[in-house]
Amino acid sequence: MVREDEQPADRFLALLRPIERDLEVYCRRLVWNEHDFRDAIQNAVMRGFKAFDRYHDDTNFRAWMFKILTNETFALNRKYARAAKHEFHLDPEELAVLPAPQSASAETDWLAAPGALREALDECLVAALQTLTDTERAVLLLRAIGEFRYVDIAESLAIPLGSVMGNLSRARLKMRNALQRSQSRTAP
Repeated sequence: MVREDEQPADRFLALLRPIERDLEVYCRRLVWNEHDFRDAIQNAVMRGFKAFDRYHDDTNFRAWMFKILTNETFALNRKYARAAKHEFHLDPEELAVLPAPQSASAETDWLAAPGALREALDECLVAALQTLTDTERAVLLLRAIGEFRYVDIAESLAIPLGSVMGNLSRARLKMRNALQRSQSRTAP
């Protein structure tokens, strides 16, 4: 319910504050360059505030902000990808033979424990997330961290419902395989 004396900035902040942590956790995992997450969040909040006059109370504010943040993060990732073309890259097969980083727990099934995924992001998981396409990563993170329903993910990313399910399935398979390869390299 909107109070008549409430300013748009106050209303926007009141809606934003409860989801700030979720937006940060999501963005940290979606953005390629770890130093860009603050810029992505700041730009998304600015865009959201600028467009707040078009926001309607019957709209899910959380989904609306996640959509804005996803678009902002994709834009930063494209910028980072253009710069990364000049960097040295390894194929997944070449990465598989490198020594694995130390993981916090080799027994944890991250895909079955979204709560653990929210709080514990080790180097193995970061590397596995980076093997996903932007859309696969966004779908996986919106489901695991944002706990969005498939239909909400489809709406946020402007993709068909079937694509959400396909991208989620591929993302889970890729993550599972990458984490299993990592665990097998760290096993004594």
